[in-house]
Amino acid sequence: MRKEISIQIFLTILVLIILISVYQKYFKKEFNENPAVIKEENTNEKNNLINIVYESIDKEGRKYIITAETGNFKEEKPDLIYMTIVKAKIFLLDGSVIYIDSLNAEYNTMSYDTKFYNEIKLNFLEHNIFCNNLNIFFKDNLIEAFNDLNYKNLDIIMFADKIEIDLLTNNSKIYNFNENSVIIKNRNLNGDN
Repeated sequence: MRKEISIQIFLTILVLIILISVYQKYFKKEFNENPAVIKEENTNEKNNLINIVYESIDKEGRKYIITAETGNFKEEKPDLIYMTIVKAKIFLLDGSVIYIDSLNAEYNTMSYDTKFYNEIKLNFLEHNIFCNNLNIFFKDNLIEAFNDLNYKNLDIIMFADKIEIDLLTNNSKIYNFNENSVIIKNRNLNGDN
């Protein structure tokens, strides 16, 4: 009798472990979000926020942190936060970090996609991108930078129309919609171009 009860308890625990494992692997939400709005501004407008911090981890294990000095949202679109003086970090799996600074951004609290605009600077290792628009699409593992684009690294300075960066492979694609708009300059060790 005790042996049968022990077997039933063991089988019940085994089934529960299998169910939890299947749920964790296939049905759990892709991002673990820990949004933390640090402080809400005390003004007449209840939709204004200050010192905003959002953190998330995607299904690949990359951590994303976005902060802003101020922000606001519209009641008809509460999942979109319009931010000012924005800083973001993407911690890649190899330990490297992508840093992004911008005057403004539109952050989606549901998908974590972010549209940065106005005076953007992206820094990744020795690569620097300056532009006026930069979008991050986490579902597509993609960063795209465009509009007054300037790319610099240790060897070259390049002006192009658009750059796409694959977050999984770190490979990039450069697009030029007008052949005459591409300017690539080799950097000289003396600083002369």
